[in-house]
Amino acid sequence: MFQDSPFYPSNGRNNSIDNGSVSFSIYVEPYLNSYYKTYQNIITLSNMPAGPLRQMVARISTPKLSPFQELSPLSDNVYGCRYALMRYPTSNGFSIKSRDSFMVDIDVPALLDYLNSNGYHIDTQVTRILQKSNLATINGSGGGYSGKRTLVCMARFVHH
Repeated sequence: MFQDSPFYPSNGRNNSIDNGSVSFSIYVEPYLNSYYKTYQNIITLSNMPAGPLRQMVARISTPKLSPFQELSPLSDNVYGCRYALMRYPTSNGFSIKSRDSFMVDIDVPALLDYLNSNGYHIDTQVTRILQKSNLATINGSGGGYSGKRTLVCMARFVHH
């Protein structure tokens, strides 16, 4: 059982958070599409964001990228789940059988434009600090079977 933490609202374990002041990280990370048996560099989020972007986010299971991968005993993400950014609203349903379900690395400029146009603040100062500290590229941390996650930016919803 997890205790409450001032650093992670609502026990923080990637729960849905409606507080618009809570930041989220945007990453690009490898994902093994088990239907097409190919790798994709999909856009993932650290937690469910507030605002209209949340309609485009689905919680997905991330399969092993390699048969040699094992979960760390310290992982808090024993199911290997991630918040993935989808190309279309999740209310329409989604399937990994659709080639264009996930937003991928080449969609980053469109995502940044969407964030700027829909009431999100991109925190360039914090993003820069993380990039300079070499924390912007994370190899397999955060639990699950992720490979190398690369930080795109930190953002938060500011318009209600």
